[in-house]
Amino acid sequence: MFLGDVQHYTLAMKIILILLTLIPLSASAQLFNIRVLDYGVTCSAGVPEQSFCTYVDSQLAEVEAEVNENLPSGTPTRLMDGMADSSVMAGKGIGTDYASHMDVFLIGAGVGVGADLHKDSQTDSDLSGAAVAPGVILGMNLSWMNSKRLLGMDTDRLNLYLNFMNYNFKQNINDEPGERSDAELDMMALGVHFRYDWIKGRGNKLLGWGGVKFTFGYEYNKNDINFQSEISENADEFDQPGQDYTGTVSGRPEAQIETTTHSIPLALSTDVQLLYFLSLYTGIGVDYNWGKSKGTGDVNGSASSISCTGAGCPTNPTIQVRPEADIDATGNPTPFTARGFLGVQLNIPFVRVFVQADKSLGNDLVSATAGVRLVY
Repeated sequence: MFLGDVQHYTLAMKIILILLTLIPLSASAQLFNIRVLDYGVTCSAGVPEQSFCTYVDSQLAEVEAEVNENLPSGTPTRLMDGMADSSVMAGKGIGTDYASHMDVFLIGAGVGVGADLHKDSQTDSDLSGAAVAPGVILGMNLSWMNSKRLLGMDTDRLNLYLNFMNYNFKQNINDEPGERSDAELDMMALGVHFRYDWIKGRGNKLLGWGGVKFTFGYEYNKNDINFQSEISENADEFDQPGQDYTGTVSGRPEAQIETTTHSIPLALSTDVQLLYFLSLYTGIGVDYNWGKSKGTGDVNGSASSISCTGAGCPTNPTIQVRPEADIDATGNPTPFTARGFLGVQLNIPFVRVFVQADKSLGNDLVSATAGVRLVY
């Protein structure tokens, strides 16, 4: 019944990988590169061999483009900043509740997806990062406590929410021979939130105002993404008149992005209920954030040799190349963010289905959350 089942989370993981692949290819900042270790000749401006070196570079660039076609690109540091900010945004909504009017307890599950829609002018990218946060949520009203007041708040107006989930997802991105790419996403999210019904609502279930609610808490989100590529490209595809290339460009470079973020959110919200079945809510929030996103690349392969024979090859050189991952960088989330959010909730007896959107103010950070909850 809940979004926490395998099918729904599999769909959510596909969404996050699709978001990552929306970052278009940049010739200067790709996830996987092919480095020329030795051209077999001296390459410098003005020498006859320079045209040969330029041709080799152009052919290897085509191989790089094919491998990186469905993978994220961007300047490594900017990508790491975007991943960290996206991680913070992904956690908004999965561990809180703004419109369910819980009297005793709540249990449910949801998933949040965050993205940094900043367009990096250096790489002509349309997306600078993405992250996901899964969560099972448990909530309770604190009216059962012996004390009627806690820290100056009425316990019958005070709700406690706990969320936690760890999930691993694997996805094949490219099955083309010689260009196979896979991604694995390991994530964990946890949090604790308190919601206080500051100003009581008015009306009834047919048409009612939910009052003003104050929410505060702590959110932790961890995303580890591993990209693997198996490169195997026959060099005879480089052939041109007078030049015959033999050998294979091969390797298994691997890149990892590890993101861990923390956030302390404060939010004010209000909601309205229409004809019982529909609730609309909105609010504003501020967040204090910290953490880090780190990218690392591994070679995982030795050099490959490519031979060039024919009249067009200068002194029949042997070219040495090696596929590598180029993503070594670190980034941090924006320390202080302000955001607005709105949501729609469908009310079925004892069941609540909702979707929520958050937009950070002053930048291009966004998130979307969806979930199902059993409320009593």
